[in-house]
Amino acid sequence: MTYLDIVLIAVIQAVAGVLPLSASGHFALFSGLAGDPTAFAAVSVAAHLGGGLGLALWLWRDVLAMAVGVGRLLKGKADPGGRLFLSLLVASLPAGLLGGWLLTVVHPPQGQLLAAACLLGFGVLLALADRFGVTVRRIEHLGWLGAVLFGLLQLVALLPGVSRTGVVVTAARIVGYERRDAARLALLLGIPALFGLGLFKLWVLSTQAVLILSGDLLLATVLAAFMAWLAAGGMLGWLGRRTFQPFYVWRIMLGAGVVALNFLSA
Repeated sequence: MTYLDIVLIAVIQAVAGVLPLSASGHFALFSGLAGDPTAFAAVSVAAHLGGGLGLALWLWRDVLAMAVGVGRLLKGKADPGGRLFLSLLVASLPAGLLGGWLLTVVHPPQGQLLAAACLLGFGVLLALADRFGVTVRRIEHLGWLGAVLFGLLQLVALLPGVSRTGVVVTAARIVGYERRDAARLALLLGIPALFGLGLFKLWVLSTQAVLILSGDLLLATVLAAFMAWLAAGGMLGWLGRRTFQPFYVWRIMLGAGVVALNFLSA
């Protein structure tokens, strides 16, 4: 695997994984990057962990508030940071356990046509939710039931092309979350999701090969952290004044183009 391959994998994983674009969908469409499955898996692990780190660095105020809130919860006092931590825990723990179990017993379907169809279909859903969704809720309104549902919805992203961020944002817009808060919720859920999936893939990889920390993996981790930090900040800044249009337009155009090419070449 060349340095260019490592850079491309880290950038795609970080940017498409943080934005509502689907990293797995892009990897399915550009499958040449996974020429060496073991090397691709190792770089993917590094990129997942780096992506989680990048999100945590951009959302450091929320992370700090949750850390302080946990300390106050241990003293029997609740504050917004503590409640946010509990909401993310309730959202992430059941989804993480169920997702880990599913990945051990079921191999998620792959393929370019499936990825393109999911990019297209869920892109249209995001467009409709963004266009017609009302804006009456903020992240402070997140309840326990909503947290569990948002967490479980992330499991749909096991299908290539769905996008974990995209499915959370779509659901949040449907139930009335403001655009920026919908994205912030998806990014906050992304911290445990990326770290959890990265550690799970690391465990799986450790059972198949001898793990060696190399400069290539360090490069992928650092680059993914920086790109995730940049993507998170860029999306939240954009949504302060605009819509999700660039994201669903890209998904729809890419998915429709690949579906059309598949049918024309059949």
